[in-house]
Amino acid sequence: MIRNLIRNFLRRNGYDIVKTDVPYIPTSTKDGVVTVGKFPITMPGKNVQLVNYQLYPDLNGQLGRLALAVSAKYPQMTTVDVGANVGDTIAVLKSAVELPVIGIEGDELSFSYLQKNIDQFKDVKIVKTFLSDKTKEERVAFDKSGWNATILPVENGGEQVSFKTLDEVLSNAEYNGAVIKLLKVDVEGFDTIVLRGASAVIEKDKPALFFEYNRENMIAINEDGISTVLSYRDSGYKKIIFFDHKGNLVLATDLQNEEVVRYMHEYISSHKNLLGYYDICIFHENDTDVAEKFLAIEKKYL
Repeated sequence: MIRNLIRNFLRRNGYDIVKTDVPYIPTSTKDGVVTVGKFPITMPGKNVQLVNYQLYPDLNGQLGRLALAVSAKYPQMTTVDVGANVGDTIAVLKSAVELPVIGIEGDELSFSYLQKNIDQFKDVKIVKTFLSDKTKEERVAFDKSGWNATILPVENGGEQVSFKTLDEVLSNAEYNGAVIKLLKVDVEGFDTIVLRGASAVIEKDKPALFFEYNRENMIAINEDGISTVLSYRDSGYKKIIFFDHKGNLVLATDLQNEEVVRYMHEYISSHKNLLGYYDICIFHENDTDVAEKFLAIEKKYL
């Protein structure tokens, strides 16, 4: 009776109560352990991925399938995971195929969990640093520190942070001989900025580029994004694939199809979009065969 009264009141004001199939799992102040692929990953309780992997066990699964497809052609490849967080995406990669991984994470708390979680993996090296398009010192503020660190440049206040480029990190003698054939970037709006700082490795190894395209965060830091994406046409990149924020295939086209790529950019830039953000994968023309193989796999998951 009371439920009907409440529902009728809400309906008169244009609202309704709808039961969903997504259970409520509260965040916690305590550490939690969740299975990611084949591995247990420990996370701080406030890390939303702790809940997400419980609700969506195949979260980020397309990244593992991508690594498997690329490694079939390049078995001696190395993957770079920028924004490795606590090691969950490394677990996704390692669950799909055994390959060397270089993980990069700047957030202090996330890196401390990353250090613990990688003990169960083979051939993983990690670097604690923030990345940008150039080496510099900058004053920034942090949002969501310790689980999804988002960097916001500020003129006053904040803290002084050192940034490196990915090219600088990979120039270390420790990585000599590594052939980077998959470059994953997930850094909350800084993704295309980080990619611009990886021009040398992109030119040398022509890796598949897999990165988040979070326009809400990009707009907050005045990052254009689309010009960087389209610039890869000049470097021989051809196929571009868009996924929604849950990892579902949305669209595949050629980078040369600028009108469609710009429409996708404009949609996700609108406050009316229903997806939140894209994950984008771009393949060099030399790997069109890998792109087609990967697409055939992803279509099966629709």
